[in-house]
Amino acid sequence: MGSQKKNPLYPISVDDYPKLFDYVLTADGLIYFHTLKRNYIMGKDLTLDEFNKLRLLYVYYATANRNPKEVHSWQDVCITLDEKGIIEKDMYQSKEDLKNKSLIVTNPQYQSGLYRKYTEYVKENLDSK
Repeated sequence: MGSQKKNPLYPISVDDYPKLFDYVLTADGLIYFHTLKRNYIMGKDLTLDEFNKLRLLYVYYATANRNPKEVHSWQDVCITLDEKGIIEKDMYQSKEDLKNKSLIVTNPQYQSGLYRKYTEYVKENLDSK
């Protein structure tokens, strides 16, 4: 469990974080992410679309920067939203909107299937408990 404390996406190495997802933030996307994050932290009302975008942009931001602390924060936000009944719904449309507004662009380092290693690891370990 020690390695998971330092690396929330174990068994993916921190150096491979930037390869995990198909999109990365643009400069405008970074500004929008910080605005959404600030509004979320301040408890402002967000739409489902904004919550979806916060989830997406947060994980793109954290992994692109190889930042395990931010990945933990992203996971906490997702868990908190799920507990509040704000589930991921219409994510495809939210992601398309981010692409259309050039807030995210294709990640040239993306490695298809890499994130699956993490999800399979989590499933195996949940099943064994």
